Order: sequence, then C-alpha cells, then structure tokens
Amino acid sequence: MSPFLSRLPYLLLFPVFLLATACVTETQTTTPRMKFSETAVISVQDPYSKIKKGSTIAWLPDAVMFYKDERMKNAPVRDLLEEEISKNIKAKNLQMVESVNGARYAVAYTAALESALDDTAIIRRFGLLPGNTQIPKGDANVEKGNLIVYIFDNRNNEVVWRSAAQVGVRFDMPMEERQARIRRILGEMFMTLDVVE
Repeated sequence: MSPFLSRLPYLLLFPVFLLATACVTETQTTTPRMKFSETAVISVQDPYSKIKKGSTIAWLPDAVMFYKDERMKNAPVRDLLEEEISKNIKAKNLQMVESVNGARYAVAYTAALESALDDTAIIRRFGLLPGNTQIPKGDANVEKGNLIVYIFDNRNNEVVWRSAAQVGVRFDMPMEERQARIRRILGEMFMTLDVVE
C-alpha cells in the first residue's frame, strides 16, 4: 500500500477537525430596544456673533409668549421657566440686568402646548423644530409641550441663539417632578449656548 493511501483517512478527517475546532459556542446578550429620550432639543447659534462672558442681558417682555391652558392652572410653570432661564444665563457667566435698555442682549421665550402652537406654526415662526414623535397619542392626560428660548443682539435686533424643546406634558405630574423636569430640559437647551472669553 502506498504511503499516500495509508494517510488518506487522516487527510479526510482533517477538514472535519478544522470545522469542529472553528465552531465555538459564544453567548451573546441582546441589548434592549433603543431607548429614545423623552425630550427632543434642537438649537441654532449664529457662528459670526460671539457672545462674550460678562455681557449684559435682560428680559425682553414684549417677546415673551406664554400660552396659558386651563389644564395647567394649578402649576406655576411660567415662574419656573423664568427662574430656570435666569439661572442658566447666570451659569453661562452672563450678567442679568433689570432693563433691556442698555443691555447688550435680550432673552425671551415662547411656551405652549401643541393645541395652541403646533409644529407647522413653530417651524414657520422660529425656523427650527425638534420633532419629538415619542408623545403618546390618545391619552387625554398628555399633550406635546413646546418651549423655544431665544437671545437677541440689541444692537441689530437679530436672534443670535435659539433653542427649541418638545416634551410630553402630563397634566397630573407632581410639582416636584415638574420642577425637576423643567430644570433638566432648560439645562439641555442652554448646554448648546456657546459663550466665549
């Protein structure tokens, strides 16, 4: 018998051996479905207008638009919004002053539920839309809420930064939870405001 034929059974078993050692059982854990944030935020800042630390900024009352809703009558949302906007402005090392006259910048906001200000109106008026699609439909206790904050340059009355957020507003939310949520949303919005030395 030739040496090749005597080794033939081993040569035929070699590919089987390779396949057997190449097959390794590996346990893989599947990740849960992708979780989307309950808040959608979008911001735009004029790249040619540098907001410097220490600049003065004041409320522009004529541009503040808060759409009241009877379902929210027991929640002091307007006061919370203005308090948190002021805190975030100060955290950016901008100096809040009383009068818009003489201030370098002015700040204002618009807050409304979708029934008062829908997506089409937001995109038409403000030119940006977060597009939050995570709001449950058919729940009378929840409605999409919109918040747009903008900063004007008082020298030319142009908007130098604007940010919009959309979130599902629960009418029965406890006050502490609502306050924490407003704080978090405005924190996310103001993170996008670039202030330079």
